[in-house]
Amino acid sequence: MPIETTPTTSFAISNAGILDLDDLAPLFIAYRQFYIDTSLRYANYSQDHEEARAFLSERLVLKDSRLYLVRDAQNKAIGFTQVFESFSSMSLCRSWVLNDLFVLPELRGQKIGGALLAHVEREAKAIGVGMLTMQTSPENVNAHRLYQKMGYVREMGHLHFVRKLD
Repeated sequence: MPIETTPTTSFAISNAGILDLDDLAPLFIAYRQFYIDTSLRYANYSQDHEEARAFLSERLVLKDSRLYLVRDAQNKAIGFTQVFESFSSMSLCRSWVLNDLFVLPELRGQKIGGALLAHVEREAKAIGVGMLTMQTSPENVNAHRLYQKMGYVREMGHLHFVRKLD
């Protein structure tokens, strides 16, 4: 696991596994809470921490997503990202949906999120993934800036529809 260094932080990014659940779950819960607190569209989403932990555990056991965990020099978990595999019919390629990206609030602005995105991109390219996609709330302008800085382009011509199934 290579160590990356910013002017104020040394950290390592690794693939997360079930043994990382205790370190990953609090970050995942904080990530979800951020969206529940900042966007009215998520106000009715479950805030049950055990349910969130169970969801994350299931992803790790079934390996139906890829989770990357960031640890600092003291081995403390400080951020994560999760991607789901998909395909693009229009681009005729494999794609990854970067569903979650989170860095502890006190460490934001130290290039950890950018390093996570670059790590995911390297991993995707290594196995022939042709496209990375993501979505974020309109209110999360810090994320917008990071994504655009990393070369992501905002698509304006599509509407996103959701139907929750019971």
